[in-house]
Amino acid sequence: MKILAVFAHPDDESFGPAGTLARYAQTGHKVGLFTLTRGEAGSVGISKTLTTEVLAGRRTCELHHAAKILGINYLKIADLPDKKLAELPDHTGMKMIQEELDFFKPDALITFHEQGISGHPDHQAVTRWLLELVKNQPKTISLFLYGVLQEQTEHMPRRRLLPMTLVEVTHRIVVSNYLDTKIEAIKAHATQEESWQRFINPLEKFKISAQWEYFKQVWPVPEKNILLHDEF
Repeated sequence: MKILAVFAHPDDESFGPAGTLARYAQTGHKVGLFTLTRGEAGSVGISKTLTTEVLAGRRTCELHHAAKILGINYLKIADLPDKKLAELPDHTGMKMIQEELDFFKPDALITFHEQGISGHPDHQAVTRWLLELVKNQPKTISLFLYGVLQEQTEHMPRRRLLPMTLVEVTHRIVVSNYLDTKIEAIKAHATQEESWQRFINPLEKFKISAQWEYFKQVWPVPEKNILLHDEF
């Protein structure tokens, strides 16, 4: 299987479905990542002290490191403006993503839930673009939206997260064997340490809440099924 994850920022892949990406990459599947910005508008911790050019360079290097840790086979980083994706004409982002679809030819696509996990407009824009694009793709391509459940957000009370509902979930991927890899990938984003210290600590509690990753299949529209799938 060929899986392409599409996200707005360096670190979205690691804070997001990194366990799933690692699981598929390390079990013989080809996993790609397309990141649409270089994260130059970050405002966490040390990021506040760096110029946009320097921060973009650092976050690009961090993303390469995280991708290597996860076993990602293919990485493409675009240079769209961070924190301004929602202001761009939709066709700008959609054209870039379509070019990656034509090149990588994935069987499955992964991005964030429509709410964007944290409500970030960049996350929501990328999801909107993908939801529109898949309508014109072969039916053999599936689109999965990654989200967190309410019980998982309770582990991170200091961060505003928008959970998906359990009734939306079609796939629950067991990633307990890949949590150490996910944590290592998260820590690769050194400029974001202020965020990941809150995200993964206390560590034991994080490992309990993060042992499953949840997805909603939106394309092709699945038949109603009360069973949760553990494979795409």
